[in-house]
Amino acid sequence: MKNTILYCLLCLLMLNSCITTKVNSTNKQDYSVLKENKLYIIKTKNLGTIRHFKFISETDENIKGFYLNKELNINKNDIIKINKFSLGKTAALVMPPIFIIATLTFLNSFSNWEYNK
Repeated sequence: MKNTILYCLLCLLMLNSCITTKVNSTNKQDYSVLKENKLYIIKTKNLGTIRHFKFISETDENIKGFYLNKELNINKNDIIKINKFSLGKTAALVMPPIFIIATLTFLNSFSNWEYNK
C-alpha cells in the first residue's frame, strides 16, 4: 500500500510538470503559435521564469499580457523560450497506470488470497 501511494504521488508530480515548448530558438522565435487569453510559462534573460502569464497580444518588439493581475510587456529579445502546460498529453500517459494500480489495490484489499512459497 505504501508503494501504491508513493507511485500515485509520483504520477501526480509528472502530471503537474509536463509542458510543451511553443517558442524558442529552434523555431526561429515564431510567436504566431501563441493564442490569446491562454496561460504560458516564459523564461527570460532578465526577469527569470514567469509562470501563469496570460498572453494578450504581440507587436514587432514586445509581447503583452497579464501576470499577477498586472499588465506586463516583455521585450522579444529578452525571451529565451515560452512553454505551455500540456494536460491532455500527460493525462494520456499517466492515468492508465494509476487506474491499473488503483484497481489492483482495491481488488487485493478485499481478497483473502495468500501467497505461499
